[in-house]
Amino acid sequence: MRKILKYLFLLFPVILNAQEWAFQYEFGYGSFQLKDIKAIQDKVVSAMSIYEAKSTEYFPNFFIPSGTVGYISGQHHFGISVSFLTTGGRVHVGDYSGEYKTDILLSGYRSGLFYRYYILNKKQWFNIYLQVTPGVLLSRMKMEEKLVIGNQKVIEESLKFKSTGAYIEPLIGVCFKPTHWLQFSIGGGYEIETWGNMRLSGKNNPISYRGEDKIRWNGFRLYAGLILILPTQHYENSVKK
Repeated sequence: MRKILKYLFLLFPVILNAQEWAFQYEFGYGSFQLKDIKAIQDKVVSAMSIYEAKSTEYFPNFFIPSGTVGYISGQHHFGISVSFLTTGGRVHVGDYSGEYKTDILLSGYRSGLFYRYYILNKKQWFNIYLQVTPGVLLSRMKMEEKLVIGNQKVIEESLKFKSTGAYIEPLIGVCFKPTHWLQFSIGGGYEIETWGNMRLSGKNNPISYRGEDKIRWNGFRLYAGLILILPTQHYENSVKK
């Protein structure tokens, strides 16, 4: 996080002289690898298989809302990016005699810098672009377990975990320009995450079920975005000249 703030400080004088401000909202969709977290759920299923417990939710692909604030100067577009990820898993079995359930709820908060390069072409209404987004990913996991026999609660436990990782997301896309000030983008890429060791909330030491488990959101990403462009005073003056 300190490195990101340092880069933003260095970029601040450049941003003040930006030709055009760009605000973008992207509606994304992604797959999530979450190898270690899925292994935890598999272990719960194995331990409760005697009661015929099964995975009824297994960390499905889900939507990824995100937004960026930056500026455009010629073929270069860069700034700050934030986004939110969520998914979950459930192990469940139940009948008239009782119920067993384990829920694993995951959320992730990404923040970082992005750089987009527009490839010039003869057509004015669209551009192909290449983009890379490095940053920090803060993850939270809540694990709730409940066992009810008859009308009596035998087990009711809730644990919260956290992790901090670094990620990089390269992607390629197309930007459509029906007007100069309102544009649309479609892109796809792959997120790669490192670090992300799980820690029990309030504890400094890593804790897991199978060693040093990690919350890694690696996976494919698809995005569709709306870009609003506002010219700066510097840009308006240059146009008038």
